[in-house]
Amino acid sequence: ANRRSRPLVFGQQAAPLVRLFIWFIAGSLPFVSSAASEVDMQWLIQFVIGHRAYVTLGLTVLASLVLMALPYSDKSSLAREATSTLLSAGHRVFAWPMDITDLRHENEVLREQNLRLSLELLALREARLENLRLSRLLQFRKDEGGGTAYVSSKVIARDPDRVQNTLLIDVGTRQGVQARMSVFTPDGLVGRVLEAHPDASVVLLLLDRNCQVSAIVQRRNRARGVVSCENEVFRLKHIPLRTDIEVGDRVVSSGLGGIFPKGLLIGTVAEVGEEEQGLFREVALEPGVQFQNLEEVFVLTE
Repeated sequence: ANRRSRPLVFGQQAAPLVRLFIWFIAGSLPFVSSAASEVDMQWLIQFVIGHRAYVTLGLTVLASLVLMALPYSDKSSLAREATSTLLSAGHRVFAWPMDITDLRHENEVLREQNLRLSLELLALREARLENLRLSRLLQFRKDEGGGTAYVSSKVIARDPDRVQNTLLIDVGTRQGVQARMSVFTPDGLVGRVLEAHPDASVVLLLLDRNCQVSAIVQRRNRARGVVSCENEVFRLKHIPLRTDIEVGDRVVSSGLGGIFPKGLLIGTVAEVGEEEQGLFREVALEPGVQFQNLEEVFVLTE
């Protein structure tokens, strides 16, 4: 009974192969290609999955027959291509950790270069700004023509608590600086020397309410008043109500009081108010000096 059932079992196993062969032949013939297109592709997939061993064996035999039928030159070329492909794939598989390490190292190098270039760019910008400031100072010296005695200095510190609006400069009594001397820039009046030490001096800025300046308006009527700063707003006080004054007029030091020389720019009129206590007009000024950006100043030694 077992012997009789073996042909039946083999026939059942071979039936899918026969069906696959018929489907392949039908798909290859033009006059039955339409019928072959109707073959269930899902059955073909299930067949390949269910008969993996037979499919693998068939493909191996087919590849062997194709290789045996090829000429020797084609076999050599095919072998070289297969070898190079396998070696290339193996290199890519086993070399990626090294590539990642190289990429990390290159990334670190690029970061260092970026940081260095950023620092160099900042240094160049700072040098450019310093060059512009020094050029203005040099032009100011030329315009003065040597008729005024003054000492140039750099700002080396500021009052962090702003108890007094002061700053520290790098010149002192050794350079001829004394207390009460005027401090200015090409943009205008800065303040006066509050304390003078051998190699440094403390400058009281016009921002401080205790640093007041007798001033005059550069206009035909030459109105006079006193400039003081309150709550960081410069005001020209004691200007008569009917005084002819307009926005944009320049206000300079009058020379009265014996501290500040005549003619140093204090600021320009920014706003003209109405009557103040029935007698005077309130005038707000825009200072000529940017006090927060001071880096170099002059001390008038005469």
